Amino acid sequence: MTSTRTRLALAAAAAIALAIPLAVGNADAATTHTAVKAGPAAASTAATYTAAQVLAGVQQNSTTANKVNTKPHINTMTRAQNVNVYQVASGVYAYSSSMAIDTDGSDSDPDPDHQGETTWEDSNGQALGAHHVPFYVLGDDCWDRTTPCPHFFYKERGMTGRQFALMFYNGKVIGSIFGDTQTANNQTTSDNDSRELGEASVKAAQLLGIPSSGTTGGVDNGVTVVMFSGSSWVVNGTNANLNDNAQALVQKALDSLGASMAGTTPPSGGTLFEAETGTLSSGGTFDSNHLGFTGTAFANPANAAGSYVDIPVTATAAGTKTLSFRYSDGTTAARPATISVNGTSRGTLNFPTTANWDTWTTASISVPLTAGTNTIRVTGTTADGPANIDSVTVSQ
Repeated sequence: MTSTRTRLALAAAAAIALAIPLAVGNADAATTHTAVKAGPAAASTAATYTAAQVLAGVQQNSTTANKVNTKPHINTMTRAQNVNVYQVASGVYAYSSSMAIDTDGSDSDPDPDHQGETTWEDSNGQALGAHHVPFYVLGDDCWDRTTPCPHFFYKERGMTGRQFALMFYNGKVIGSIFGDTQTANNQTTSDNDSRELGEASVKAAQLLGIPSSGTTGGVDNGVTVVMFSGSSWVVNGTNANLNDNAQALVQKALDSLGASMAGTTPPSGGTLFEAETGTLSSGGTFDSNHLGFTGTAFANPANAAGSYVDIPVTATAAGTKTLSFRYSDGTTAARPATISVNGTSRGTLNFPTTANWDTWTTASISVPLTAGTNTIRVTGTTADGPANIDSVTVSQ
């Protein structure tokens, strides 16, 4: 709704880590997607792309060149102005931020700022029920009063109410719809602030496994919302079936987006492992000061020959696998590194320069892995140390 929401969780969240900006890809706007209840017909469609593959492709396209906002957005939970929106293919936009809990709608709720209605309605003209419909929230006004808006503004992007989106969090993906608009906490009720991002309904939080209380729930980073523009991605239905209809579109959306990003998604069967789950040699740090990384941080090994990052990965079966490292090197010289598996060197991999530290690309090498857990070590061979390492994808 257009009323300012007081969130008790906000004060506690304000000091927590900043949200991570991520990217998004595009759908085939010429294809009509009919929202239907989940069932045998929906299940019969062969899955071409997994959620992990599509999210990895979205994250890989989180580059400065694909950023559509010229001013940063406000993270709803932390209030940090560090959220960006990216377009990785025509008509599809994504951001990664917090999830504050929107309890607006037709349900009773203990949130003292609960509103009886949402901005958008179901197909029968009823307010969307926050406990029944997974929806996300965007600002309804361009606060800057300029055209084009320097912030991502849905009215300029072929979007309207009930616009479909994929939501990713902690290994899960759900379908969601554009259901409500919001006001920044420092604005009047007449200013639905396009600067703010990172709010979704109780139902969306529940489906993603996020604490869903309107006062103490939410999460302050790590939720990626991928919005599909165009009339073919507007979901129809009522409070009783909008959730089913949105979930029935998830695989179609994954396949459409995966196909549109062909060449940026990891190979079939690939599993992504974040660098920040590992360890660094002395002097290295896990940082978040550059755009476009995945997860919660990237590895910034020390600038020294022999500095390294260890990344734990798992393999379901022993055999030769391809390791695809997502990295950036904003200097003027490549950063070769020795790749070791469980303490044994498997060769040197070159990491050529990228346009800047916000631009990420991949370098790959084939190595033998054992079944179960393996430790992948990337060791710099020059005085500059290794490149910044964001993640590694393991595939056949």
